[in-house]
Amino acid sequence: MKKWQRTLLIGFIWGYIFLWWFIRSFLLANWDFDFFKPAHWSFLLNEFEKGWVIKSTSDIIFFIVALGAFPLFLLGWRYCLRIEWLKWMRIGIKRLIAFFTGGGAFYAQAPKQIQLKKHSSKTTRPRPMGDIARPATKESELKVPVDEPMVPGESKAKEASYGGAHAGTSSFTSPSYTPPADSPFNKGFTLPSMQQGFSIAPAPSASHTGTNEWGMPVQSDFSDHSMDNILLSDIKLPERTKLEENIPAIFDNAGYVVLQKTVINNQPIDYVAIGETRIIVAVEDTQSGDWLADEERFNGEDPLWFSESSHRISPVFQLLEVVKGFMERLVSNGFQGSVVPMFIERSGMIINAEDMQTTWKDLSVIVCRTDMGGPDELNSVEQSVMPTEKPSEAVIEQVKKSL
Repeated sequence: MKKWQRTLLIGFIWGYIFLWWFIRSFLLANWDFDFFKPAHWSFLLNEFEKGWVIKSTSDIIFFIVALGAFPLFLLGWRYCLRIEWLKWMRIGIKRLIAFFTGGGAFYAQAPKQIQLKKHSSKTTRPRPMGDIARPATKESELKVPVDEPMVPGESKAKEASYGGAHAGTSSFTSPSYTPPADSPFNKGFTLPSMQQGFSIAPAPSASHTGTNEWGMPVQSDFSDHSMDNILLSDIKLPERTKLEENIPAIFDNAGYVVLQKTVINNQPIDYVAIGETRIIVAVEDTQSGDWLADEERFNGEDPLWFSESSHRISPVFQLLEVVKGFMERLVSNGFQGSVVPMFIERSGMIINAEDMQTTWKDLSVIVCRTDMGGPDELNSVEQSVMPTEKPSEAVIEQVKKSL
């Protein structure tokens, strides 16, 4: 259903319920006044012309209801448009099915897995490329610690470990605690899985390469079971499904004239969709991988997007810079309308897209998905394109001059 059809349908249903069923019935029951009869409104006008003065409380209530009905209808219509009716209808249908089937079909569903959200990576912002070989020495360059199992004497052990790191060694001894003879800490242990828990293992040989963060000796192959690897394997990323769309056809059906593979400010642009009063500048992101988006500057540098092993300047930021210069040339050529930047994720996954929706809205940029882009929480291109009027030849010439 198109947007204007949905608007009219909701307005018709809300108008019937509010104006016809509620307001009309209320006025008829109390004052015998039909809200939809022109003859009754004409009678009121004649009474005012004769010098009718409103004095009684009943007359005051009547005029408040009669004159305030239409503004309240418009406010209620706007509120109803913001409600996701299909979503609530599905929930209602599921609850009815659960009621008549004893709840088995509804409550037997597997619980949703909790998704861990990655927080801002500003504290671990990568160093310049020329300084990549320098080892991390500052606290801000170290990884954020994860939850650790409690070990007796832990706080003193960590202080000794940090002190030993500055002195050139990572081992420590804790004079405040001596484990019993049968303690597993005298035998050594491994961490095969966060879900299986700890298990007793034979004591490591003397050929170990170092110590862990609790000061225990570890073997050289212990890196395969590192805490980082275990946590990354347990994190469930947002889901995405393949979405097949013909983007030029979508723009054409919405009333735009589409220019493909153009260049603005020496930057390649995939689509420039021209409408009479609206122009959409759209680019596709074809870089695969999982990306953590960030649109805020840090120490005067351009905002960055982070992946598991690299980073890049925010493509949304680059698109906004292109649109700014393009808009200035359009205004100078006489265009009167708006320019909307659109970023289309085609191959990659924006893992914090849900958290970035407010930021992108404040920046007046549309971020959507197509093909294997994700996550599914992003709207498709078809859902994001706003209909417009076909552009005149004068508008098309203004755009071509500005490219």
